[in-house]
Amino acid sequence: MRRQHSVTKLGTPTRHKVRTMLANVLDAVAPTLREIAREAGVSYEAIRSYRKGLRTPPAPVIRRLAAVLHARGGKLRTLAAQLREKL
Repeated sequence: MRRQHSVTKLGTPTRHKVRTMLANVLDAVAPTLREIAREAGVSYEAIRSYRKGLRTPPAPVIRRLAAVLHARGGKLRTLAAQLREKL
């Protein structure tokens, strides 16, 4: 005798939109080092060395990293506000 499995429904379009928004927020919260490196215009190897404390980036790279992180913070605030509006 086969056992029946329940089927998960996507739910209403609003719920699906909230799930999509939440996924976007969570992606913004935890960027990978590869993403940060690409956005700042540095190699992955360089950013790993900075992360491990093996190298110190030059001032222009620090400025670019700060700009990338600042922009991500703004994006995160915007996404969080949009998510809060859905409650």
